[in-house]
Amino acid sequence: MPLVVPALRLFIVFLNIYETFKTLKFPPLRRSGQPSARALSQRKRDLKGCLAIWIVWCCYAAYERTFDRVFGFLVPFHSEMKSVLLLFLIVTRAKGAEPLYLHVIRPFIKPYSIIVDPTLEIVRDVGDFVFALLQVPMDYVRSTW
Repeated sequence: MPLVVPALRLFIVFLNIYETFKTLKFPPLRRSGQPSARALSQRKRDLKGCLAIWIVWCCYAAYERTFDRVFGFLVPFHSEMKSVLLLFLIVTRAKGAEPLYLHVIRPFIKPYSIIVDPTLEIVRDVGDFVFALLQVPMDYVRSTW
């Protein structure tokens, strides 16, 4: 079982990347030069599903990185349960990820959005400032070489 979970993780990441690539392509144009309303609404549904897949994947990756060793030690058949979850996500794709997002992840995160949103904005601003400060010495080093 130690090789199955990493192989499934790698496979699901490649599937997510490929599906995102397909979803982000603009729908084909009609003779009038605009895509049909049906194609645009289908693209919107596909984008929502793709976003749900990535959110579920990121939550799974964060769980695995943080708590995997503890639960792997305490819970019997933990690796097998992870394999079943990954197979479920591979087989169902957006149809399985959207209910997980809507009924598990979103209610868990929604009460904290008032705190998390401004905090992430401050962190982004600080990161931009640090990047700008680090850019000055890098420009100097580049000019001397």
